[in-house]
Amino acid sequence: MKDQLDSMNEVRSILDNSEVIHNSRPPLRWIANWAGGIASRHMLDISYMEDEGLDKGFKYKYYGWLWDTFWPLYQKHGTFYKLLDMDMSGSGWDDYNEEGIPYWEEFHWDYIDEETGDAFKVIKYGQ
Repeated sequence: MKDQLDSMNEVRSILDNSEVIHNSRPPLRWIANWAGGIASRHMLDISYMEDEGLDKGFKYKYYGWLWDTFWPLYQKHGTFYKLLDMDMSGSGWDDYNEEGIPYWEEFHWDYIDEETGDAFKVIKYGQ
């Protein structure tokens, strides 16, 4: 619960240091923000398909078409946030700790698959 409150406070501090840019009036803006959500979701689907090396067939083209259709509406009429004077020089804004070690190398995995390189951590809840 405390972690959730800390993350909510971080988001709130970022939003307090930002300027809201409304590109249209409410009814059209609401529709454009909804369209932006659809476009973003399908762009993520495209990137996941590329990361997994899946076939770029009909599904890939369909997701691309949805992105291409809905994103211009969001860009023209949606809501954007512009960061103002945000200090991003601390240790929490990059992937390295104070010693220059990447955060993903600090974590010790229980099992590492030599063939695929996948790593697993065993989590035992309630023990």
